[in-house]
Amino acid sequence: MVEVEERYMIRELHRHGVSISEIARQTGRDRKTVRKAVGEPLLSPARKRQRKGRKIDPYTAYLDKRIAEGVHNARKLYGEIAALGYAGKESMVRYYVQPHRQRTNNQATVRFETEPGEQAQVDWGHFGYIQHQGRRQRLYAFVMTLGWSRMMYLEFTVSANIAWWLRCHRHAFHYFGGVTREVLHDNLKTAVLSRSSNGQVHWHPRYLDFAEYYGFQPRACQPYRAQTKGKVENGVRYVRGNFWLGLHYIDLADLNQQALGWLNTVANVRTHGTTGEMPSVRLAQESLLPIHQRPDYDTSLVTYRQSSRDCLVSYEGNFYSVPAAYAQQQLRLRITETNTLYIYSATDDEIAHHQLSEGKSQRIVVAAHYQELHPWSARPVRAGAIQEPAPVVTYTSLVLDAPQVQTRPLSVYAQLVEVSHE
Repeated sequence: MVEVEERYMIRELHRHGVSISEIARQTGRDRKTVRKAVGEPLLSPARKRQRKGRKIDPYTAYLDKRIAEGVHNARKLYGEIAALGYAGKESMVRYYVQPHRQRTNNQATVRFETEPGEQAQVDWGHFGYIQHQGRRQRLYAFVMTLGWSRMMYLEFTVSANIAWWLRCHRHAFHYFGGVTREVLHDNLKTAVLSRSSNGQVHWHPRYLDFAEYYGFQPRACQPYRAQTKGKVENGVRYVRGNFWLGLHYIDLADLNQQALGWLNTVANVRTHGTTGEMPSVRLAQESLLPIHQRPDYDTSLVTYRQSSRDCLVSYEGNFYSVPAAYAQQQLRLRITETNTLYIYSATDDEIAHHQLSEGKSQRIVVAAHYQELHPWSARPVRAGAIQEPAPVVTYTSLVLDAPQVQTRPLSVYAQLVEVSHE
């Protein structure tokens, strides 16, 4: 038997345009029961006594006022009227608010379409964890979508730092064969350091330098304007719902190879629901800015470390030797895309380089670095230390045969450096 209060909720939902099937789903009632509750009088003729007022009735005027002001969060509204004396359940507030929320969600919006070659949208997505280089690491997906053609690029990484942010951009440009005049993204710290009170964006200097190098204008979404970046957010959702479901992969390299195959055989050759055309066909009309006339932008990560008394610097949990003359000094580290660690003195002279090692707590040493020590202070190489760099699993880029990387003085990196700490 459907009680009067529930029958009222059903009739209210139906009066606001909610379908019989949807009401049945929400209430757990059979559709015939819902249809009967909608069609018959609210009060049974057999009932002689007058229906008692609902606990929410004294607060509906307040709720209507708050809803008109744009507040549709039932939990928030419940808290507000509870403070005013409402003693009913939160579920009653949800039922009261829901038709208004549905009306708001069904309001038409004007789709913003960009011209060919005008804009790309980019975002990160978090996809859990992966075992990589001997340890469990967070797994990120970088997605870039061209606004006009809907051509998509996807790459998985275990870092969302500035170096990989720039590398994924660069890989996407190569995949598309050019760059748009504008790149739109969220207010990520790898792009936007802060915003002033008047809305002015303070860009990450490395990202701004990268944008100038390739000739595009970076653009950050307005805070709390989710629709501004709808194409790429839909792209991340599409990756989760299509590529990612039921996926099996061996390692990061295999995952990225599968992602490339999916882009080329599914995502970019489907008939897009909005444009009615295949993204790969529309790509030819994008009129992208060319990128092949110049070397690739150097996306090396630059940071600083203090060397120890025993001539070692620490990076990501491992220790790498430097010549004894540079013990206990502030040194500059540059980590390239090929996982090579270059170490520089305060005068920008290269003093050592190593291949990054897997795992944690490894010591990678070059015996010659300790030859300058006096006999009375020389220490034997610690047992278990790696005297030859261990084989390293590098990222497999989705871009094959990458062009030559630009050569820049190390002093330039100092101006654009992201100082990081472990």
